[in-house]
Amino acid sequence: MNNNMIPEKFRRQTHPIINKEIESSVKKQLHEDISIYDNGGIYKEVEAKLKELFPRKYILTTCNGTSALYTMFFGANIQRGDEVIVPAYTFFATALPLFQLGALPILADCGENGNIDPISIEKKITKNTKAVVVTHMWGIPCDMENISRLCKKHNILLLEDCSHAHGATIKDNVVGTTYSDAAAWSLQGKKLLTSGEGGFIATDYQIIFERAVLLGHFNKRAKKEVFDPNLKEFFVTGLGGNLRMHPLGAAILRPQLNHFKQQLEERRETARMMDNELMNIDGLAPVKFSSEYNPAWYAYPIIFDQEKFTIPINDFVEEYKKLGALEADIPGSTCPLNRFPLFMEPWKVLQDYTNFKDQMAVNNEGFPNADKFHSTMFKLPTWYGKDRKNIVKSHMSALKQLIIRYQRHKVDDKDEKL
Repeated sequence: MNNNMIPEKFRRQTHPIINKEIESSVKKQLHEDISIYDNGGIYKEVEAKLKELFPRKYILTTCNGTSALYTMFFGANIQRGDEVIVPAYTFFATALPLFQLGALPILADCGENGNIDPISIEKKITKNTKAVVVTHMWGIPCDMENISRLCKKHNILLLEDCSHAHGATIKDNVVGTTYSDAAAWSLQGKKLLTSGEGGFIATDYQIIFERAVLLGHFNKRAKKEVFDPNLKEFFVTGLGGNLRMHPLGAAILRPQLNHFKQQLEERRETARMMDNELMNIDGLAPVKFSSEYNPAWYAYPIIFDQEKFTIPINDFVEEYKKLGALEADIPGSTCPLNRFPLFMEPWKVLQDYTNFKDQMAVNNEGFPNADKFHSTMFKLPTWYGKDRKNIVKSHMSALKQLIIRYQRHKVDDKDEKL
């Protein structure tokens, strides 16, 4: 066996770590209730704990992250024909629910760290702009202070997709709790907090919350939590959605909430270890961000400088995997959204969009920063648990072997003259 190979037990990230506490929580819920129609039981327990971690006035759990985004957009009263500025570089689920509401996703380019750029946002604002949506890519916060000022200046909503950023902070303020009108999180299996499939939204606005409840919950919960006179009469039927988190998913999530801060700090520790290693590697670099930000590190993105290597990034990552870094990854479906036909020509499958061709023509513009970031970035997990430091050391050791093998060495002046 190659001594530089990553040990087999360190090649895959284990998340969530299924321990006796999670098993006990699920078994307990199995015997209590596997279908809940109101806001009681484990829903009440989990939403109260989420409110402690993500302090806003209202929290509502959902069946998945995409539903959380849809719920947030509906709660914010996004309607047909509204323009909503979204990141050109993000996972497509950030923007897809807008099509269900007849709204127009308008793409804005990112900055050098992959997050949506305030300057690009402002260029895309028109009289029809209803909201701006940001995604804190890979757990690194967006420039929320400047984006918030921009939205207030133009009197438009600010909404957050925090699916990568559970617990990330800006000046000690947890993202999703301070700058926006509402925020949504995914709790899918790979997310920092997970219920297998699930999600939740948070807001300080009662009307957003009540509209969200009415969309995804009928009868019992809607009767208890919807008070607006224009909405109350619909409580029995709701508005057609059945978006409740499964109680067993909530049971998987429940124990994680008690230990989340420890998990987050351990992931940050492993990210710092990788930062320190990359400082000494010419051609690879961590993503840059403000010192006022403390990322959540859903993943650890690394920028690859092609000029410094003799092989392209795709081959480099494949060679890394051969050494055991099986979760080294070049994201595929997380890419510039203008590569998907739905964002360029939605009228081919959604006839209502035929009338919006002129408004959506701005998506034909180039997004050079998004293209560059996507083409030069690969990512690693951030690890937590008792073996985390040894896992990082083994991955960095293997990475150094690739550097020795494939780094382009400078020819010294004497040799060049010869």
